[in-house]
Amino acid sequence: MFSIIHILKPDPINRNIVVDGDFDDWLDVRSYTDPVDNIDGTVYQESPWFPSLKIPDCHDTDSQKQTDIPKHIYNPNVNIVEFKIAHDNSSLYVYYRVVDDGVIGKTSIGPGLFNESDPSKPSAGRFYIITTVNIDMNDTTGYWLHEGGYYPTAPGFDGNFEIEFYNGTFNQNYCLDHAANTTNENNYTREENIQNRFSFRRAYYDYYTEYVYWREKPTPDETKRCLDGPYELPAPYDNHYVCFSQDRAPGPFNGIITYARSAKGNELEMRAPFQGFLLNKDTGLPTLQLGMTVNISLSLETTEEYSIPQDWASDTTATIQYTLSSR
Repeated sequence: MFSIIHILKPDPINRNIVVDGDFDDWLDVRSYTDPVDNIDGTVYQESPWFPSLKIPDCHDTDSQKQTDIPKHIYNPNVNIVEFKIAHDNSSLYVYYRVVDDGVIGKTSIGPGLFNESDPSKPSAGRFYIITTVNIDMNDTTGYWLHEGGYYPTAPGFDGNFEIEFYNGTFNQNYCLDHAANTTNENNYTREENIQNRFSFRRAYYDYYTEYVYWREKPTPDETKRCLDGPYELPAPYDNHYVCFSQDRAPGPFNGIITYARSAKGNELEMRAPFQGFLLNKDTGLPTLQLGMTVNISLSLETTEEYSIPQDWASDTTATIQYTLSSR
């Protein structure tokens, strides 16, 4: 059984990570393991908030209650077996490794969505690489993981860094601000984001803003395809832009989050600059900065095409308490 891991020793700053697909610079970074799932569904995790529940390591995303036990779904592409977290002065870095026969970001290619009535028909698959953060370490703000179908559950997650692959290729990278329970609250959060402010409120997973962040003006093609925006942020962050997006947006959108995969495909590293989480609306300071301690949970999630049985599949790691040490 695996559950939350508390790390009391501060995590040292690491200025040596280069996102280039060569993972030698991760060798000295603390490693965490996630159970190796099997096709029989006999590998489990647990949440310290609900320790009596045995959660299948890889599972569907249909369950959304705290005490639900999701259905086991086998998919090597999401079967995380190792992960690492690092940071430097300005960015968070995350390393994922899945089982040897898995490929992170692998999707099917087709003209439309998966059709349960005709599963052999080619379809446009999706794959999500998710880093979610309890930024304020307040379990009453943000959302519980299970609300999005992610288990083992934990509370208080305020923001996400994500990468989406769609229909066989990279589609976009973006940030989420989870600070709403209603459409009206979410509209208010959007207005705050346009002013470079990141919000903290009790949230339900389905209500969030999703935005691509650039530190320079997006390309004319990206600007044309942007669904809402792009909006230039106020000074002193002028020439920084956000575009509000959604799943399966008409990408690609190349914001500030970057990634690289191994040649084999079962390892991936990503860099998420702190600036993607804007400024804390209550303090006016960077929302994510050195000296903070946060909780971090990682997930991989994908559509039905390569799963057994054919259903959405997800694997979520234990929640890690991580300190953004300044030295």
